Amino acid sequence: MDETAATFTPLLAATALFVASHFLLSARSARDALVRLLTERGFLLAYSLLAGALFVWMNLAYARAPFEDLWGDPLWARWAAVALMPVATVFLVAGVTTASPAAVGGDRLFAQRVREPVGIQKVTRHPVLWALAIWAALHLAANGDLASAIFFGGLLALCLGGMAHIESRRRSQGGANWAPFAAHSSALPFAAVLAGRARVSLAEIGWSRIATGLGLYLVFLFGHRVVIDVPILPGLAGG
Repeated sequence: MDETAATFTPLLAATALFVASHFLLSARSARDALVRLLTERGFLLAYSLLAGALFVWMNLAYARAPFEDLWGDPLWARWAAVALMPVATVFLVAGVTTASPAAVGGDRLFAQRVREPVGIQKVTRHPVLWALAIWAALHLAANGDLASAIFFGGLLALCLGGMAHIESRRRSQGGANWAPFAAHSSALPFAAVLAGRARVSLAEIGWSRIATGLGLYLVFLFGHRVVIDVPILPGLAGG
């Protein structure tokens, strides 16, 4: 292994472990065994601590990785971020504040009653994961270097793979409770709406959620340069 490749080893290792740990620990056999050993609360605590520690390692390794340019800093990626991040922030806020049986830990909702999608769930069953996927994809496109490709590519893979994993598990475990939810929603944003299986109401999503999401977008838009000294808006000094 040459010296340049070796400098990326910590980032590769941290990213691989961060992504793999999510899939391994959420596999039904591993989760059930650990819950029996640790209890549900203990498992969630251990899961969160491990994920947090690995994500901190990822960030430290990313910060220390050398810069190796791959495709530069394309202007279109800046404009894509300006256009798409409002969608991501609204998805994030609405998804976090709307209880969903398709979300991580949402299994318990099936035991309460048969649920049909509400609000943002009619746009997509996975608004939070799509928000993070959009964020990761935009950063992957805008930061055309090898370290960013590893870091944001790993996060994007986790989001997309996580959605597929949740879909598979809910189909196998949800039974009759999953059917009405899936019938009027879609994993792919707006697919159910375009197919005529769902009708979206902004009021049902929640005007306060939309306003909070757009406010969060403005914080990111104008605070990005303050925090990491990289402006998002094309045309700004240094942009």
